Formats: sequence, C-alpha cells, structure tokens
Amino acid sequence: MNLSHTGCIADDFTYGDDLSLGEYVIVEPNVKVGNGVKIGHRVTLKSGTMVGDNSIIDDHCITTGACVVGNHVNVRTGAIISKATIIEDYCFIGPGVITNHTKHVSHGREDKISERQLLTYICFGSIVGSQASILAGVSIGSQVIVGGGTVVVKDLEGKGVYVGSPAKRKMELPAEYLMPEPEKAGVMYLTEEILYHLKEHIPNLELPDSFVR
Repeated sequence: MNLSHTGCIADDFTYGDDLSLGEYVIVEPNVKVGNGVKIGHRVTLKSGTMVGDNSIIDDHCITTGACVVGNHVNVRTGAIISKATIIEDYCFIGPGVITNHTKHVSHGREDKISERQLLTYICFGSIVGSQASILAGVSIGSQVIVGGGTVVVKDLEGKGVYVGSPAKRKMELPAEYLMPEPEKAGVMYLTEEILYHLKEHIPNLELPDSFVR
C-alpha cells in the first residue's frame, strides 16, 4: 500500500494484509496493526499502539500512547483510547467514549500530588455505549454492556447492563447478547510480552497484583 498521500505516517509503521487507511491519518513511530484493519479519516495512532486483526478504528479516533486493541474490535467515531488501555477481542467501543490512565492529576501541583499511571482493561465481548467515561485503573468484565453516558469509576465484574453516574448494574445481560468466550477471556492480553511493551512506553505504569498472570 502507498502511504504517502494519507497524512503523516512513521517509516516504521507495521501493518498486515488488506489495510484500509483513510485520509489525514497520523501514525507515530512503533505502531503495529494486524490484517484486515480499517482506519478511518483523521485518526491519530500514537507511539506504542497495537491493533489486532479485523478491527475498525473509525473517523476522528485517537490513541494517546501505548495501548492494545484486540481482534475484531470496533472503535467508533471520535473515541479516545488512552495509553495503558487494553481492549480484548470482539469489544464495541461507541462514539465519543473516553478511557483514562492517569489518576490524581498533578498539573501545576507536582510538589503536593503524585500522579499515578494505571492500567485500564476492557474484557472480551463488552459493549461500551456512546460518550461513556471510564476512569483510570478500572476493569470491565467479559460481556458487560455499559450504557451511553455512563461513568465507570470502579470495576464492573459480572455480566450485565450497567448505567448511570456512577455505573450501577441495571439488569442481567439479555440472552441474545451472550456469545461463546475463549478460555482466557478476561486475561487474554495480560501476557508478559504485552505488559513489558506497556511498561517500556510508560515506565511509571502501576500493575496491581490482580493484573499479573
């Protein structure tokens, strides 16, 4: 594929077969995407971003640094995937969703506050509705539906539908949304290789014991 007309693309950009790339795309160094990936217009993929096979990164989406987007993931228009975020396979990330990696922002207050860089993890088959906000360090369990505009401030562990600010479980997951899970759903990207990759780009990243496999 000729990348010269699509925006600002790093020379070391690694991509698989059948890449679809929109206009005015920015790809920083050390970005890797798999086979069958579709990247929309005016997308920014910052250094350390990894995208698996057959995933969609729609128009105006941004990754803010080293993060992992799995296989068959659909990231819709204007979503912001922060660094230190991992999204497992078959997740849907709605328009305008925001994930976070920084807790206790110290901007202008460095002498009083220590920032914490935390891992945010979205497990297999989850659906995150439009303009939901996910705070730093939160884990969303497999096959969870997060309603539009919901604010997730703590882990959502069981299958179900969660809404509100803060997120609360509203109902069980409807039967038609259930899908077969792989054996390692919930921990499939918590590998030594991936965690090393994130730590290499985010040296101060905290990895709680519950994340270490």
